[in-house]
Amino acid sequence: MAACTEEWFESLSAYRDGEVTAADAARIEAHVDGCAACRHALERLAAAGDALVRAHALDVPPRILDRARSAISAARSRRRVPRMVLFAAAAAAAAAALLVSLRHRGLEPAMADDLVMHHVRGFARDKPTDFETRDPVAAAAWLEAKLGYRVRVPVPEGAVLLGARLCSIEGVRTAALLYRGSAAPLTIFVPPSGSAPAAHAASFAGHEVRCTQGALHTRICVVSADQPMAAVADGTDEKALAATLAAR
Repeated sequence: MAACTEEWFESLSAYRDGEVTAADAARIEAHVDGCAACRHALERLAAAGDALVRAHALDVPPRILDRARSAISAARSRRRVPRMVLFAAAAAAAAAALLVSLRHRGLEPAMADDLVMHHVRGFARDKPTDFETRDPVAAAAWLEAKLGYRVRVPVPEGAVLLGARLCSIEGVRTAALLYRGSAAPLTIFVPPSGSAPAAHAASFAGHEVRCTQGALHTRICVVSADQPMAAVADGTDEKALAATLAAR
């Protein structure tokens, strides 16, 4: 299978958290055996789990540890689970713990966690966008039709727009723009004005572009003036990432 629907990626998410029945687990495992896109997603999540091992000294909230342990236990209890899939399911649960546990130096933790999680999940998919286009005008029109608010679509220097998708940041439906950058994949999130994410962006960034370290070796840069935006990229230079927002 060359590509997967969103339903399959939601199934993988439930599978990794141990929230599927034995019958559904068998169906998902059979699908993964023949689907390169889903194998790639699980491998991406496994890499995220490695980051938790490197960050073992961080204090992780008990509720997150309990979720990770439950997912690992559920995965191990299943029969006929390939070793690679078992490891990926456990590592994905560990990655969820890491995302919540890392300190974000002033940026609202729930917002930072959601930004990084949606960035990672988006680029773990074979097709990261819901609406594929290189045209900023078309992307803006699609997002406005879906979300009901205007989104200005920046075109950062050295980056190629892949398209747009919808996500939830702190429970708020939010626009996400995905790019292939010269150094790393890039996601720019644009929450609606007046929402909780917009307020947290203003509280964190003020009238400037401000950046912080995110989970999984990402950087997060935020701006709130005019239209709130948050940019997330993998291990990129902070000045370069900040410039994508400053030049919008």
